[in-house]
Amino acid sequence: MIVQEHGDHLVLIRQTDHGVLSGLFAREWGNEHFARPEPFASFCLGAAEHDNGWREWELQPQLDLKTRLPYSFTSIPTEQHITLYQRGIERLVKEDHYAGLLVSMHCAGLYDRTRATMPGYSAKYVKANETQLANDFVQQLKLQQLRLKVDLQANPETKNFAEEKTLQANSQRLEALDRLSLYFCLAPLEGATIDQVPVDNQGGETGWDLRPERSNVVALAPYPFRRDSLEFSIMARRIPKRVYDDDLDFQKTLAHASYFAKKFTLRDAGERAQSRAGAA
Repeated sequence: MIVQEHGDHLVLIRQTDHGVLSGLFAREWGNEHFARPEPFASFCLGAAEHDNGWREWELQPQLDLKTRLPYSFTSIPTEQHITLYQRGIERLVKEDHYAGLLVSMHCAGLYDRTRATMPGYSAKYVKANETQLANDFVQQLKLQQLRLKVDLQANPETKNFAEEKTLQANSQRLEALDRLSLYFCLAPLEGATIDQVPVDNQGGETGWDLRPERSNVVALAPYPFRRDSLEFSIMARRIPKRVYDDDLDFQKTLAHASYFAKKFTLRDAGERAQSRAGAA
């Protein structure tokens, strides 16, 4: 769950809705400056479903009794975080090995503490007594990734896409879209940079500059999408910011909260986009 604090109320966005927005961006990726990710369908599926393990948790979200706020995607206890991602990855692997591999790589990256200070990076906070649990989980993910790579390399249709450079590029693309979606889900909108965005599968990279303009309009440079302007909505709910008695009290309040749409426009920054993409 994504939690925004606004004075005397909270705005809550489901992880699964954040994933839907990532998937929308994935389906739009590709123009004269940014190579389209391949295999395209698998990449789009991985982007849209990278947080699908949260689906069951979001039906009965829990309260952090220390803060009296609902658990966020970074503060949820590590054991629960591991369980829901294992469930989500296994569900996706059954449908598409390549998408499952990308999400397994993404999940392992959430535990990379060397990147935790990157703006917009959704690193998992791990307590000192959870370190061994987290390390063991990352090792399990790496073994899973090796098995999936072997399967993909044995299939003539996916062999080329399982090459390390292509996998790394697609993993970085998914991470960039995760951070772009979080940029809109977290708010408030401010200037931001997302770095290490692939422009091809040969190691070419650039950085995205995000600059808010008028209300709920953001300019992006260089621009990676096929349409010059994207209009989209994020579904959210608003509840009072108060001391909740327990999970049930919070869940009842949330169940009675109506959904509303937060509308945004993401547009090509024009000349800046062309100059940055050319430099890349």
